[in-house]
Amino acid sequence: MRARKANNPPMPATLDQLIDFLQRDNWRFRLDSDSDLLVCRGEGANGRWRIEIRLSEDGCCLHLRVPHVATIGDSPYAARAVAALLELHNRLKLGRFGLDPVDGEVECEIVVPLEDAPLTERQFRRCLGTLLLLVDQQAPRIRDILATGHDPEEDPATHHDHFLAQLAGLLGITPESLARHLAEGDRTSSRGAE
Repeated sequence: MRARKANNPPMPATLDQLIDFLQRDNWRFRLDSDSDLLVCRGEGANGRWRIEIRLSEDGCCLHLRVPHVATIGDSPYAARAVAALLELHNRLKLGRFGLDPVDGEVECEIVVPLEDAPLTERQFRRCLGTLLLLVDQQAPRIRDILATGHDPEEDPATHHDHFLAQLAGLLGITPESLARHLAEGDRTSSRGAE
């Protein structure tokens, strides 16, 4: 009979370790000693972003967060913005956008559980860099949707083709057959208008 392996003990990170990582990369930051929250600012092409870094679960979970990416508020296009956030949530490998239902604040966060391996400087850099890049790329998109209802990432031709493919599938025909049928209908209706 084999002896059972003991569970690996947690490998917590420490605030001093996070401070060391930030200092090595020459990040300017401040420590809120009441909450053990590290706050720094990241510079992107589309703005400066407040980045909050903290540990939870006695150092076994790392949180990197950018608050106030956008505010949904009373925009008539709030549903489109929320749909874009859900699409991002589904598509992203690292990072997630969240929405505070009370005040409409959109935030972006990366959470890293540190169960059985120590946090490396490389992991920390990747998380911090990914968070900054993600927010800097997506904040203008979310804000454009809220202001105009138009999603700059949407390609109307792609959505049209996807819709026709779904419709053809429901009708049990090929998309090409549907396109031919629709084109013939256009020619027939234009002759009837003469």
